[in-house]
Amino acid sequence: MNLALALPLSKASRQQRFLRIVTATVLAAVMSAPLLAAPAKAALPLNAADRPSTTLSTAVRQVYMGQPQLNGDPTVGGLLKAELGGYAPFVIPEGGTPSFAYKWTRDGQTVPGATGSTYRATSADLGRVIAVFVTVSYDAESRLTLQADYPLRIAAKPRARGFNGDDTLDIFARDTAGRLLLYPTDGRGNWRSPQVLGTGWNVFNTLFSPGDFDGDGTVDVIGRDAQGRLFLYQGNGTGGWKKAFQIGQGWQNFRTVSAAGDFNGDGSNDLIVVDPWYQAILYPGNGRGGFLQPYGVDTYWVNNDPVFTVGHFGGKNSLGIVSRIYGRLTLREASRSGRLDGGSSDIGWGFDGFPFVGSAGDFNGDGTVDIFSVDTAGRLTMYYNKGSDFMTSGQPGIRWSGQSVVGWGWGGFTAVF
Repeated sequence: MNLALALPLSKASRQQRFLRIVTATVLAAVMSAPLLAAPAKAALPLNAADRPSTTLSTAVRQVYMGQPQLNGDPTVGGLLKAELGGYAPFVIPEGGTPSFAYKWTRDGQTVPGATGSTYRATSADLGRVIAVFVTVSYDAESRLTLQADYPLRIAAKPRARGFNGDDTLDIFARDTAGRLLLYPTDGRGNWRSPQVLGTGWNVFNTLFSPGDFDGDGTVDVIGRDAQGRLFLYQGNGTGGWKKAFQIGQGWQNFRTVSAAGDFNGDGSNDLIVVDPWYQAILYPGNGRGGFLQPYGVDTYWVNNDPVFTVGHFGGKNSLGIVSRIYGRLTLREASRSGRLDGGSSDIGWGFDGFPFVGSAGDFNGDGTVDIFSVDTAGRLTMYYNKGSDFMTSGQPGIRWSGQSVVGWGWGGFTAVF
C-alpha cells in the first residue's frame, strides 16, 4: 500500500482535484449531447428582388367566413344583394385586412361584368336561376370562396316596376264616371301629370295589377265583372294598352281576388283568392296569361278586403302578402315555395276606417316598397317601409320610417290600386 496516497490532502490539492472532476464531467456531457449549430451572424439587408416570398409563412393560415346569403328582390328589374351571414370573416393566425370578390352566375354560367356585391336582374334573367359566389382574401394563399344561400329563379316584372316603362311607382284610380286614370311619379316622391287610360271601367267590381302576367315584360291590369268573368288588359310598357281578353269565369263568389307575385317560385306571377269559406287558394300563372292547377294555401284566412302583395317587403328574398283583419294589417311571408311557410306579424293598426289600402311600389326612392291608404277625407297617405333596416333596429315590430300625406281629393274615386 502506498502510504503517501492515504495522507490528507492540502486545501490547494483538494481544489485542483475538484476542478479536474468537474471538467471531466462537463466534457463527457458535451461529447454525448447533440451537436448545435453555431449562432448565425446578423444578415445584411436584401434587395427587393432577393427577398424571399412572404406567402410561405401565410400558406398555412386558415380563413373562416359565415355562410353568405342571397337576398333582395328576385324579379326583373329587382336588386339582388350578396350579404355576409353568420359571423364576420377571420383568419388564423390573425393579421391583415380582408378583401372581397363576387361572381354572379345565370343557370351556372358566369354573367359577364357582374363582379359587385349587388346585381340588378334584367329581362335576360327571366325564369333563370341566379347565384353568387363570395371570395374573401387576406393574401394570395389565404382565401375562401363560398356560394351564397340560396340561388333564386328570377320572376316576371312585378307591380312595383310601374306601368309606363320608367320603373317608378304609378297608382291607378277609377273615378265615378268609369274612367281609369294613371298617377305616375318621378321615383323621388313627386307626382307627374296624370293621364286617362280608358273609359267604361265601372263594369268591374274588382281591379288590381298583377305585374307582368303574360310574360311580355310589361305590367298588366286585371278586372273582374259582376258575372264573375276575369279579363286581362295587357300593358304596352309606355302607359297604354295592347289588347284585352277574358282569362277566366266563375270568379264571382270569391271574397277577394288579388295579385300574389311569384308565389311558387317558377318565374311567373300568380293570383290568390279567398273563397266564401275563408280558404286562401293560389291560382298559379302559366306565364302566358293563363293558369296552372289551383290549390289551397291556407285553410282559414279571416280577412276583410283588401289582400295585396308587398313584394320583398323586409329586404329578404321572401315574398310578403298583406291582408286587413279588423283594422290590423297582417303580413304573411313565404319563401316562394308555393306555401305560406314564413312568419306572420302585424305591421299596422287602425286601418279599418280607410276605403282603400294597398301597395304600388317605392314612392320616395329609398329602394323599399311602401304602403298607401286613402281615408274618408280623401287624403292619400304614404307609409314608408324600413326594408331590412328593421332587422337591426332593436325593435323588430317597428317596420316604418315615417308617414306623410302625399295627395288630397282621392275620396271621389271608386277604386285605387
